[in-house]
Amino acid sequence: MHNWINTFKLLGNRNRLRILKLLSQQGELSVKAISDKLDITVKLASQHLVLLAHANFLQGIGKVGSVYYSLNPALPSAVRRIIEKDIPKI
Repeated sequence: MHNWINTFKLLGNRNRLRILKLLSQQGELSVKAISDKLDITVKLASQHLVLLAHANFLQGIGKVGSVYYSLNPALPSAVRRIIEKDIPKI
C-alpha cells in the first residue's frame, strides 16, 4: 500500500506530469532541454527528474557532462499508454 501512496503523490505534481508527457513525445532529452521546453529552472527540473528516475518512471544516461533522460523502457505498457494517450498536454 505504501508504494501506491508514494506513486500517487509523485504523480500529483503538475511539473512531473509535464515531464513525463514531454519525454513520451520527444524521447531522450537533457535536463537543460527539459527545463527550457517547460520554462522551469534547471534545478527544479533536475529535482523532479531525480524523483521520477528513483521511482523507475525514467532512466538517465550521462553524456558529455550532462544527463539525458527518457521514459524507462521497462515501464509496463499500461503505464506507458496512460502517459502517452491519457495525460493531456499540460
